[in-house]
Amino acid sequence: MRTLVVVSPDKSDVFFANQLMKFLNVVGVVVENQTPERDRSSLVKKAGKYLASPGIFIQKSLDVLDRTFLEPRQAYNRPENALDFGDEGRRLRVGEGVEVLHTEGVNAINAPEYRKWMQNLRPDVIAVCGASIMKAELLSIPTHGVLNLHGGLSQFYRGLFTTDWAIHNGEPECVGATVHFVSEGVDDGDVVYQGRPTISAEDNPNTLYEKVVRLGVQMMVQAVSDLEHHQCNSASLTTKGRLYLNDMFTTRAKRKTWHQLQAGLLPNYLAKQVERDQRVVTALINDFSGKNDLEKKTIASTH
Repeated sequence: MRTLVVVSPDKSDVFFANQLMKFLNVVGVVVENQTPERDRSSLVKKAGKYLASPGIFIQKSLDVLDRTFLEPRQAYNRPENALDFGDEGRRLRVGEGVEVLHTEGVNAINAPEYRKWMQNLRPDVIAVCGASIMKAELLSIPTHGVLNLHGGLSQFYRGLFTTDWAIHNGEPECVGATVHFVSEGVDDGDVVYQGRPTISAEDNPNTLYEKVVRLGVQMMVQAVSDLEHHQCNSASLTTKGRLYLNDMFTTRAKRKTWHQLQAGLLPNYLAKQVERDQRVVTALINDFSGKNDLEKKTIASTH
């Protein structure tokens, strides 16, 4: 099964690509640039723009003060709480015969030149983690479709920062991962597998997200194997979770997320876990906890 992997440069996505190269026949990796170009205009020009809009100027000034005096004291900025996938999250470990493409521009994955590059690799399946929305022309390239690892349970949370939002909203039972076929919508394609990690009282949003990604890698490897052996059974979503966009996870939202932990969210959840989990467990599609094919593989191990 010729597999093409498409990821962003984020640590979790680089880790995803490295793991898939260990266990699948990966023929290519696309790393999509998602960083906008910096405003390179002069300080005088920037100041003039802000002074012409007093509201923006005041907000920018408050942001500078916040970053200088408040942000360094936040728990999520402590080194011991940082998201870390080790060396495999910092650089691609490309094996022989694997081609790599780094896109230019921002969210340009659908550009004709990149589509042609992918077509030339003749992938049977494309495995995605962290890429921007793909259009129909790109989705039609692989013979067996495009699979995405979504870091949330799609019937509850769609979009970005879904692990954080589940904690922010006081719903740790909704932390999980979904492997689904990609449609032209957002995280709403037919589901192949869903799974939930084991939660401990000592977890934080970053350790939970790491667990979600490691579980998601197992699910993706299994999904591609199922496709190869004509054993893939997917099912459509009957309900769609709220869609969370990138700019919704503000500094204020992030702080509330971590303050939830300080208020004892996880111990309180664990004390009533069976009761709290019931609505989520009954809603899962193709629950991955019933699979044991990959138990002996090390990709699920934690640090």
